[in-house]
Amino acid sequence: MNLNTSQMLEDPLASLRETAAAMLIKRKPNYSLEQPFYNDERIYRLDIQEIFEKEWIFAGMTCEIPAKGNFITLNIGDNPIVIVRGAEGAVHAFFNVCRHRGSRLCVTEKGKVAKLVCPYHKWTYELDGRLLFVGSDMSAQFDITAHNLKPVNVKVAGGYIFVCLAEQPPEFEAFTEELKHYLEPYDTENLKVAVQSDIVEDANWKLVIENNRECYHCNGSHPELLNSLQQFDDTDDPLATPEYKALVARKQKDWDDMGVPYTLKYFGKRNRMTRTPLLDGILSMTMDGKPACKKLMGRITSRIWVHCVFCICPTPGTTGWVTTRLCSAYCHWGHKKPWLRPNGWYIRML
Repeated sequence: MNLNTSQMLEDPLASLRETAAAMLIKRKPNYSLEQPFYNDERIYRLDIQEIFEKEWIFAGMTCEIPAKGNFITLNIGDNPIVIVRGAEGAVHAFFNVCRHRGSRLCVTEKGKVAKLVCPYHKWTYELDGRLLFVGSDMSAQFDITAHNLKPVNVKVAGGYIFVCLAEQPPEFEAFTEELKHYLEPYDTENLKVAVQSDIVEDANWKLVIENNRECYHCNGSHPELLNSLQQFDDTDDPLATPEYKALVARKQKDWDDMGVPYTLKYFGKRNRMTRTPLLDGILSMTMDGKPACKKLMGRITSRIWVHCVFCICPTPGTTGWVTTRLCSAYCHWGHKKPWLRPNGWYIRML
């Protein structure tokens, strides 16, 4: 497990960290970072160490592991992670590595198991990480209780699963409590995956996120998006037009009637929550604006767009997007409608 063992060695990125800090201090405000921040593999490793191995990272949805034994896997830098549903609905996260010879425990992206069993020597772990079985070849002095799986910090809020590799994770409670409040109307424990697509972009993760966080390019690059909504996503945007603000005011009356939260919330510079309205007459982010499914989520009585974007660890020079569209667990499959984006969806970066 790279994260733990590397902390015992001299930091090979120490001098680079100082150089990068100096470059950030000198950067020109409102302009892109210096070129090395996007294409230098050493800075990519610094990104992993200082951001992805220290912050809370979105890992998946609880509806992806609906029953005991369901699991999903991911990598954060060089750290393989497994997230598994345990007894009584508990969600556990571990380094996806056997404590014996370091073999990968779960070798597929998702699946279902009764126990976590190493394919190499069959060491067997309970779903809560306890080591249960090591065979007959270990000595009588071997302490089975001292070799449980290494846990990873995990939090669940509003159906979203977050993990953090840091020994002392940053404060996250204010965000998760508000997320539960925002997503309560959707009954996120009772959703399922409708459609999933994968895209790999030949770009550094910062460029991908920068592009995703603005819609200045939308009209020229994918104007069909603007068939469903305006290019602004909150009324604090200095470019937001009077027409957009009037649309938000009208929709907020509907949200009040449904008891749906919509107040714009900031959590430092890390996170933000906002509710963005669809255009009048648009019911879903499909190509024709008509519903993609008849069954609504949770207790909502009219269609509301849910847009949450988080990132999982990129690779040097590329960023993989997994776009997952969610629907009510009580939906029945029928005719497949061309999706633009449905009522519920999320993106994670791999």
